[in-house]
Formats: sequence, C-alpha cells, structure tokens
Amino acid sequence: MSRRHLRINRFGFAEYEDMRELSCRVNISDLAEVLGSIVEFVSSEETDCLESLTDEAQANFVVPLGMFSKMLSGGEYSAIEFVSAACTVRFCAEPHMAEFPDELARMLSRLPR
Repeated sequence: MSRRHLRINRFGFAEYEDMRELSCRVNISDLAEVLGSIVEFVSSEETDCLESLTDEAQANFVVPLGMFSKMLSGGEYSAIEFVSAACTVRFCAEPHMAEFPDELARMLSRLPR
C-alpha cells in the first residue's frame, strides 16, 4: 500500500491512493469469495481455528476480519471500500501467519497488499 492516506471509510478501514488503481484491477467477486471463505474458516466450530489463535492474533486479526464480515453482510460497499478491507485483513494477519493453519495462510496470501 502507498503511504499516501486518503481517508478512513465508513467501515473503519483506511484508504490509500494506490487502492483506487488496485480496485479497478481486482475481481471483487473473486475477492469476496476468498474473504468469505476466510470468515467461514475462522468462525467454524469444526476447525477450532478461533480458539487456537493467541490472544494477540485474535486482537490483531480477528477484529478487522469481523469488521469486514459485517461490511460484507450489509452488501452495500464500493470497490475501494472492499479492497481497503481486504488489504487491512491481510496486513493485520501477516505478523501471525506462521501460527495459522496452512489452509488459512494460503487463503490470506491470495488477498491484495
């Protein structure tokens, strides 16, 4: 992400100048599918993913993922708002990737930076 900050959007995610171009290049439907899979994986009782995360990973990663999930369920967002959320989720997850299950780490690596 560029360091030229534009604003904090209505969902609480920071938007940067380079996200405008990125939002034109990515397929939002594909990105929504990946992020939806991440939300489902983390919140699934079958994977026990949430319980296996450290407190720090939960605070740093699960909070923005929850913000994204709320945004997704509302269904009304722009492409740049969506890209901003995806980039934030990945950014917040990166310091914890080594402790995540491989499947989750693979899904997160598909998100834009």
